Parts: sequence; structure tokens; C-alpha cells
Amino acid sequence: MSSQVIINFLHLIATVAWIGGMIFMNLILMPSQAAIAPQERGKLVGAVAKKFSILAWISVIILLVTGIIKTPSGMMFNQDSNFGLWLTIKHVIIILMIIIGLYISLGLAPKLNKLIPKSGEQPSAEFVKTQNMLKTLAVVNMTFGILVLFAISMMQFNY
Repeated sequence: MSSQVIINFLHLIATVAWIGGMIFMNLILMPSQAAIAPQERGKLVGAVAKKFSILAWISVIILLVTGIIKTPSGMMFNQDSNFGLWLTIKHVIIILMIIIGLYISLGLAPKLNKLIPKSGEQPSAEFVKTQNMLKTLAVVNMTFGILVLFAISMMQFNY
């Protein structure tokens, strides 16, 4: 088995974990909260989000390392061909996803944890606002992830 096969496999499994995890969180977990008592929702989502965050950042690191290795020499942001154009689009979207992920992990999530209402308290307007911003950015990142998969499809079509 060649090292390129291993690198490609690691790249694919990290992609599945990161983008698939976002799809699961947004399309399965979040809508399913309605089946859980309100006081338990925060605990469940918090626990899942914490574990997913670790998986997501490990995946991003693997993707960055394997992506650099996989990218043909001189093609990182080369737009001289359709393949290069789609590769550039993919890289720009991934950069945006990482920026959003950093903002969620380092800004919104800690802020949300500080604003969690105590038992029996109503959530503050700031808590609701932060929660809505988190939901919106999570959907944006998932959408970007789907666009990355589309860009990859276009790269293979134009290779």
C-alpha cells in the first residue's frame, strides 16, 4: 500500500468526520431536541458539541496536513485551469469554515456557557441571541461543507 493511498484515506475519513458531523448536528441532533425535556436539551447538546468539537478540530488538522501533501505542486491557489479554479474555490471555502469554527469554539461557545440560565430561570435575551447566532453559523458552516464536496466533484470532473 502506497503512502498516497494512506494519505488519501486519512483525508477522506477526516472529511467525512468533519462535514458529516456538521450534517448530523444540524439535520438530526438539533431538530430531535423537541423530544427531550427542555432542561435536558442543554446537557445533551453541550456534551455532544464538546465531543464533536474535539473530533472536528482533529479532522481539520488532518485535512490541512494531508491536503497540503495531496495538492499538486504550484496548484494551491492556481486558477490557470478549471481544476485549479475549483481547487481554489475549495480552499477559500475551507478557510472560511475554519474561521467560523474558530469563532464558534473560541467566542460563541464560551459566551453561551457563561450565559446559561440557572435552574428555574428564564434565558436572558443575550443567551437567546448568542444561541441563535451559534445555530446560524453552524448551518452556514454545514452549507459551506456541502459546497466543498461540490467543488471536489467539479475538480474530479475537470481533472
